Amino acid sequence: MGTSAAHSCPLPFCNCNVCDKARKSGGRNLRKRSSLLINEDLVIDIGQDFMSASFMHGVDTTKIRYWLQTHSHSDHFSPAHIITRMSEYASKNIKPLSLFASSRCIQHMSEQLGQEESGASLLEPKWLGRLNLEVTNVNIDKEFKCGPYSVTALHSAHDTNDDSYLYLVDDNSCKLFYGLDADEQTLMRETIDYFSNNCIHLNVVVLDHTYGDIGSCDHLNTKQFIAVIGEMEKSGIVDKETKIFASHISHEGVLSHDDFVLSARQNGYDVAFDGLEIEINYIITA
Repeated sequence: MGTSAAHSCPLPFCNCNVCDKARKSGGRNLRKRSSLLINEDLVIDIGQDFMSASFMHGVDTTKIRYWLQTHSHSDHFSPAHIITRMSEYASKNIKPLSLFASSRCIQHMSEQLGQEESGASLLEPKWLGRLNLEVTNVNIDKEFKCGPYSVTALHSAHDTNDDSYLYLVDDNSCKLFYGLDADEQTLMRETIDYFSNNCIHLNVVVLDHTYGDIGSCDHLNTKQFIAVIGEMEKSGIVDKETKIFASHISHEGVLSHDDFVLSARQNGYDVAFDGLEIEINYIITA
């Protein structure tokens, strides 16, 4: 439901070519902060643009039952959305919601929630009851059940203090890898090794492409994105049938959307846009 990096696109005060064109042309050049919906019931990251994205793309957020959180940075997690699950906000017929994340991420999310509403916590049963929320700590490389989905959390070096995660989501017929806020070294050494060692073939890849033709260390640029996908192809993790999308896109060194798409397709991948729907065996809304 969003495909931008941390500050959206256009940036509030930037007059670069990409931001200027986004303001003038609108459409797919406008990007909200990253979030992904699978079918109607599983969301990855609930950030600041979660509700505005749902309004624009016709998503009924009351149907969401499962929630994977990659990390607790403000562009990926907004406590304001969660606190409204309390009865004091006059919310009616709140359905149960199951949150899965690393223990450190949950701790940091809980701290943010407590700043939003004094005393609120994701660690205390009393508060979880008030929020009608179930919280599960998940560990790296250990598959767990998330409703009808089998999910594996994979290491991301993006924020070691937060134990940030990447996610593999599997419904037994389609495998999706959500690899945002990822660096080349971790993807090449750990993620690809995990997929190779477990003979995993991916049907959909949504991969970090924060930067274009500029240097990068904690996110991918164009050269690094192509290198990671190339290694996945060499290892048999993806093939020509795999749908590969760039996401978590900043304005730095990239092209406007249509030109970006042309460039990406020459290198065997595509560029996600807000509201994109991918239909394989489940519906993915970027």
